[in-house]
Amino acid sequence: MNFHLHKLVILLALATFINAGEKQEQKAPVKPNVLFIAIDDMNDWTTLFDPDSPIKTPNLERLARRGCFFTRAYCAVAACNPSRTAILTGLRPTTSGIYSNNQEWKKLLPDVVTLPQYFMQNDYIAKGGGKIFHHGRTGADREDNPSFQEFFKLRIHAHKPNSNYNGYRKGPGLGALSSTSWDWGEHDAPKQTDEYTVEYIVNVMENHPKNMSLFLAAGIFSPHLPFWAPPGTFKRYPFDETRLPPMPENDLDDVPAIGKRMAATEHFIWENTSLPPVNRPGSLKKMVQCYQASADFADEMVGRLMEKLDATGIADNTIIVLWADHGYHLGDKQACVKFTLWEKANHVPFIIVAPGITEPGSRCNQAVSLVDIYPTLIELAGLPPKDDLDGLSLVPLLINPDSEWERPAIMTMGKGNHAVRTERWRYIRYNDGTEELYDHENDPWEWTNLAGNPAYEKVIAEHKKWLPKD
Repeated sequence: MNFHLHKLVILLALATFINAGEKQEQKAPVKPNVLFIAIDDMNDWTTLFDPDSPIKTPNLERLARRGCFFTRAYCAVAACNPSRTAILTGLRPTTSGIYSNNQEWKKLLPDVVTLPQYFMQNDYIAKGGGKIFHHGRTGADREDNPSFQEFFKLRIHAHKPNSNYNGYRKGPGLGALSSTSWDWGEHDAPKQTDEYTVEYIVNVMENHPKNMSLFLAAGIFSPHLPFWAPPGTFKRYPFDETRLPPMPENDLDDVPAIGKRMAATEHFIWENTSLPPVNRPGSLKKMVQCYQASADFADEMVGRLMEKLDATGIADNTIIVLWADHGYHLGDKQACVKFTLWEKANHVPFIIVAPGITEPGSRCNQAVSLVDIYPTLIELAGLPPKDDLDGLSLVPLLINPDSEWERPAIMTMGKGNHAVRTERWRYIRYNDGTEELYDHENDPWEWTNLAGNPAYEKVIAEHKKWLPKD
């Protein structure tokens, strides 16, 4: 579909929003509301992607049936702070300079107009809660140039237990595993961390004037460590039925040294959880069970948000975008981290619902980047285009998911280390010139590095041209 035609579709859809609002007792906003849902650390091992996956996500599936599910969506960086900064500024790390969790984005980007801020500049009320930017010092919003008019701070690790459920106590070689922040287990608490956030978001939905356009950001912390979930959620994940990812021996033999170092970023997790016996609280199998339950609980939080959105009667005038900041390794590639350039750390759930534009239940199989969220939302809302963003609007794909899409998804992990993902291939090039190439049509878990095979030189050359310049 050409540029002018998809612009016409947007204008017609906005007219539908307006006409529908004029039929209500309270005049609806001319511009659609935006519900912006972020999930932390959720990988692609869910029933949203494959009904045979172990992690049950019925609410994400229900949301996908309302709009367009991008089956090949990728973060810019498999780390919280740089990934979220890229989404909220529309700038890749190679532009912004934000590559890691220990950089304060507000100091490096004091004047950048963030996504919610741009909506505020165009007559929106912007409110949010939970984890939107990275939590803590490096993710703190600018006090003198805030991104939201009102924000509910993440109640991180509310109701901490007296001691870790995973059984780790301080000792040599344990790294951070003895900290509550690195715990996992059944958490029978009055409220989970995310319930505080969801209660705030629900309250905003209930009380926000319907004649004012709203940008509302809901940051769900699960399934980030600690992998906690209430007892009712754990009932769906019996320990004896917990499935681990495939972990073939010698999987890393054909991986360059930098890739191995990335996988070992928090090596103490793999080294301690992989020890026997498998049924102890600190084992890998127990950790995976808890991650699955925590991801399920995040899905439940999405369900609560959707139920309230429907109950308030504003769903037909609300654009919904749901994304996860990155994925997570659960023992595959001998890693229990994000922080790599492989599929499981970068492939994420990504859904957009745009009433009147997206066809309910549509799926787009093109490889896209979360950096594309910023330009997509401003086009869907009918705001003036912004020409200093690195992403591209996905509106053509929302209108026709089978449209041609030339640009692949680009991922970065540290300066000079990049991955290029197309529909079939993942190409990785590290800053020392070493490479990896995986054929996802035949090797979805990325066990065989084809980069040294002369038969794939043309594939590598086609992907190499997309590498960013650091």
